[in-house]
Amino acid sequence: MVPSTASCQKSSLYLNEHVTRLQGPPASFFIHYWGGKPSHRGNTPHAHSFFEICYVADGSGSYVHNGITYPLHKGTLYCSKPNSSHHIVSESGMVLLFVAFDVLEEASDPDVISSFDKLNQFHHLFIADAEQSAPVLTWKALIAYCSGETVDYPLAAEKLAHSLLLTALSMFSRHGGTVTAEQEAEPVYSGALKEAKDYMLSHLSRKLTLKELAQEIHLSERQLSRLLSEQLGLTFPSWIRNERIKRAAYLLVYTDINMEDISAEVGFETVHYFSRVFSDLMNITPAKFRKAVRSNEMDFSLLHRYLQAAVNRSLS
Repeated sequence: MVPSTASCQKSSLYLNEHVTRLQGPPASFFIHYWGGKPSHRGNTPHAHSFFEICYVADGSGSYVHNGITYPLHKGTLYCSKPNSSHHIVSESGMVLLFVAFDVLEEASDPDVISSFDKLNQFHHLFIADAEQSAPVLTWKALIAYCSGETVDYPLAAEKLAHSLLLTALSMFSRHGGTVTAEQEAEPVYSGALKEAKDYMLSHLSRKLTLKELAQEIHLSERQLSRLLSEQLGLTFPSWIRNERIKRAAYLLVYTDINMEDISAEVGFETVHYFSRVFSDLMNITPAKFRKAVRSNEMDFSLLHRYLQAAVNRSLS
């Protein structure tokens, strides 16, 4: 069964508003966004710092990952790894389901963390015939449940979402192949910085200080500042600001949450202050940004170009 346009849209709105943090065991996740695009015709090369799992529910096209082209057709399940360049192409359009997430290491079992680390080392995470697989069937059940008249039991939606990510991990781990010494892992946050990011994402709606984050990961303020400078080229305030604005950008695009609630969700005391910081970093107001991306049929390339340009400006 191919999810309808209406079910994709309605379930995405619910999931992006209500299913953004999934608690373990054995793993906890921070969800950046959920989506279901009924006629995806492709985007331009881009990269992001998190995992993104995609499923082709109908149609065909191509997926280009780090210069390698993979054919996409109905039933294809694939995963874009953190910091890997990728894009898709489709002449006729595809029904594409997608979810982007980070693993919250502080609230996850070591075995699960290790499994995700190994996924980063596989050259590709691509399964051509996954239509009857556990993660895909779970995904379709999640869409069906969250696109109904009401979601009577929110916990049921969370459990389905949690099962989707864990069964996808299991499936990609089995199909990813054996990691050899010759294979190079792609760049990832260091252990301490990953802990800091996990904590920051879980507390983005309130004021965060360098002292608080440093204490949480058992480093001095000076050590954490040095890590941010050496690994990301950012100061602590710039890093927090960038993450707040990135989260806001995804909420603007993938949900109908109003501006006041978005500003509170990402840690700004007033809508005016949020709008000013967003405009300074993105060179566009939040309202115009939401309209621009949505008028371009939710084109991911536009969203990621804005975000990458913002990061580049913050480094200059």
